[in-house]
Amino acid sequence: MTKLGYAVVLAAALLPRATCLAQTGQAGVFSVQDDGQWQTSSNAHRLSKFPRIHPDGRVWFRFEAPETAKSVQLHIDRKTYDMQKDSAGLWNVVIPGAEPGYRIYSFVVDGTSFMDPGSIPFYSNGNVSVLEYPSPADSFYLPRHVPHGDVHEHWFYSKVDQKFRRAFVYTPPDYEKNPNKRYPVLYLQHGAGENETEWTHSGLVNIILDNLIADGRAVPMIVVMNNDFVYRPGDVRGRMALAPDWAGNFRDLLLDDAIPDIDAYYRTIPDQQDRAMAGLSLGGMLTNQVGLENTDTFSYYGIFSGGVVGDPTTAHHGVMADAAAFNKKVKLIFESCGSLERPESVRGNVEQLESHGINAVLYVSPNTAHEWQTWRRSLYHFLPLIFHSD
Repeated sequence: MTKLGYAVVLAAALLPRATCLAQTGQAGVFSVQDDGQWQTSSNAHRLSKFPRIHPDGRVWFRFEAPETAKSVQLHIDRKTYDMQKDSAGLWNVVIPGAEPGYRIYSFVVDGTSFMDPGSIPFYSNGNVSVLEYPSPADSFYLPRHVPHGDVHEHWFYSKVDQKFRRAFVYTPPDYEKNPNKRYPVLYLQHGAGENETEWTHSGLVNIILDNLIADGRAVPMIVVMNNDFVYRPGDVRGRMALAPDWAGNFRDLLLDDAIPDIDAYYRTIPDQQDRAMAGLSLGGMLTNQVGLENTDTFSYYGIFSGGVVGDPTTAHHGVMADAAAFNKKVKLIFESCGSLERPESVRGNVEQLESHGINAVLYVSPNTAHEWQTWRRSLYHFLPLIFHSD
């Protein structure tokens, strides 16, 4: 059967079924068992009951493949699990658990990979299926009964790539109630595999900030999320679909198009002391290469798994060489990564900055790699540090 044929058959997996199954742990046919404690994943489609998570940590996946399928596997957390058929011809597997937070998974049918049609799609270098695995230690990104801000889909015209572009803009809970109040702005960038939707869809910045504001730990602020990828007419896309001058293109978009547009449309405090820039991975690199080259525009910087700012005596044309003068303009450089990445270089650079007299902060996310759990935690630790007047 062709890939298209598979996709047609797989759509039937959206249909709800009453039978609940659990794996026996033995080879052969998957058997029926239900203790009544399985809960459907928060990212499952409303017509689907899978994946399901048990209070003991196990996760149960189910997939409907064509009758001709000889092998179906689950791929998650860099591991592959063989699935078994049940008496109804559905493929199942129960795994002992998943790593905390946002986990991308897929099904492999006779060597061909498929998304789960019963899962709400997320974007990461294309649409993917995601399991949100509970992490009791990370309740900071769970919705609470607190005032909530709004996320706007904001369109503007860019003279750089000569087209209309979309940004996502978070406004804090009291934005509509206080029409005369103005707010500082954080420009927050995604990574190379994502787009402007990801800091709200996957990173949950709006929920994190709602909770921090409610707890009095963060200043109410506007957050602007632009797409990293900017192409001038005629640009040839290279590795990771980057333009030849990817940082320069983004710089011109941000400084000449995006910031003036946001300042004109939203009630911002349009000055350097009330503007921050941060990002993950490629977005962290842009924060470094664009933000720190424009210290007249930004006062706070957050680099999450995006490298380091370098030697304070020479980096960025020596802008940090005179620490006292630099500190009058720039209030914070925040660098972070997961403990399973390369924290030694990040830790070393923060120590180097501190020894030079620069206000630098290190955060290393325990037991995480280059992933959303690292970046959610990084943002959570970064937000309380910015826009405080002292």
